[in-house]
Amino acid sequence: MSSSNITRLQLGASRFEKLDRRVIPVFLDRSWMHFGDDVDTRPHNLAYFLRRYRLPEIPRLAFQRVFRRKRFISPGNDPYGKTNFQPWFYTGGDTLPFDDSSLHYIFSEHFFHHLFFDEAMALLRECHRVLATSGVIRTIVPDADLRTYEPPEPAGYPKRSMPFTDPLKHKTRYSVYILTEMLNIAGFKPVPLRYCDREGNYVIRSPTDLKDCYGVCPDPAVVFDLSYIIKSDGLMVDGVKRPALWSSPHESAKLSSDTELPILRGGGSDDPQRCL
Repeated sequence: MSSSNITRLQLGASRFEKLDRRVIPVFLDRSWMHFGDDVDTRPHNLAYFLRRYRLPEIPRLAFQRVFRRKRFISPGNDPYGKTNFQPWFYTGGDTLPFDDSSLHYIFSEHFFHHLFFDEAMALLRECHRVLATSGVIRTIVPDADLRTYEPPEPAGYPKRSMPFTDPLKHKTRYSVYILTEMLNIAGFKPVPLRYCDREGNYVIRSPTDLKDCYGVCPDPAVVFDLSYIIKSDGLMVDGVKRPALWSSPHESAKLSSDTELPILRGGGSDDPQRCL
């Protein structure tokens, strides 16, 4: 895929009905390609929810999946028909259908924890391949174990009885230490924005206060804006593609070993070492 009009990619899309309508235009821009579930085939019946979720969560999820969707998507008002959308299911080893260094921004909200670790690493390397230098991947996942603003995520979420073959199963548990190291190994410079550290501090940083971490950002309109994010209190880390000189596995490993993650010890945006 080499359309020069597409410079942004969303992984795990197809749920525009959960967004505030005021930010929908951000995603309906034709510069986006959205990869996600086929919206016409997602099940909405009670048996689906009972098999996959704990009983207290079912009313809220049913409302989101059924009633809000029906109210939001109607004849003549289908957001999926106004942008570039492609049904997509990732399998480890798949390649992204884009040319090398052709994208400026990749956005993924609550998707990577549905992959096993090896699958997530392979996909991060693919994201690195298709991003231009200084391009950004923004990843938001549950801060499963270290979060202090709510109880840690239960083991086996969303339901212990759910098999690990189910696409909705949470297969990898993340902390800021794991996610930043994964991005570093894949060739990115990690920029943590929302996270809980090992001391229990909940750190909130704005990309607008960290512009020096992003270099010559090719897409500042979305990189320095967080208004379109649904769960902004999750674990959020940006990865900035380093210049080719720094992108070899050997150099990434050296950078990783030389960095003791000083920012993750509880610094703020005024910390002199704000990006890793």
